[in-house]
Amino acid sequence: MAEKSRAKTLMVSLLVLAALLGGMWTGTFVLADYRESWARGELVGGLLERKAGPEPVAEPQFKQLDQFVIGLPGSGRNHYMVLELALMSRQAEQLPLWEGVLPALRNTTLGYFSGFDHERVQEQMQEMGRFEQELQMALNQRLESYGYAPSVEGVLITKLVIQ
Repeated sequence: MAEKSRAKTLMVSLLVLAALLGGMWTGTFVLADYRESWARGELVGGLLERKAGPEPVAEPQFKQLDQFVIGLPGSGRNHYMVLELALMSRQAEQLPLWEGVLPALRNTTLGYFSGFDHERVQEQMQEMGRFEQELQMALNQRLESYGYAPSVEGVLITKLVIQ
């Protein structure tokens, strides 16, 4: 009987030791971030204060432009290009501001193609990245000329048909 009592005491001691070690591990690793926040005074302040607005969006946001139909002079006959673009920005607050200058952005895009003919468009499309980058710079220059932040971070061609 004494041996059962000794085994039971040993088992309880091991369980208590395991619980203490588990608590120490939790305090050391899991709660360390909370202690640092508490020391900096951020924990209580963060719990009492409400955030004023939405968090900044780091994900890309897109604005689809209406379809462009552009006439291209060519050798012997005229050609047409159907083009759809999407503008990308990670500054979500800028996209609604673009609405006011969309006609100017469309005009800039059309102006970009005004000197192109069928052959030049065919050559330019071989290097789509360069084409998109040049158009992005032109759009940002137009935004800046109207007092807006140069917030177009990418131009994506979503549809292109050349006849």
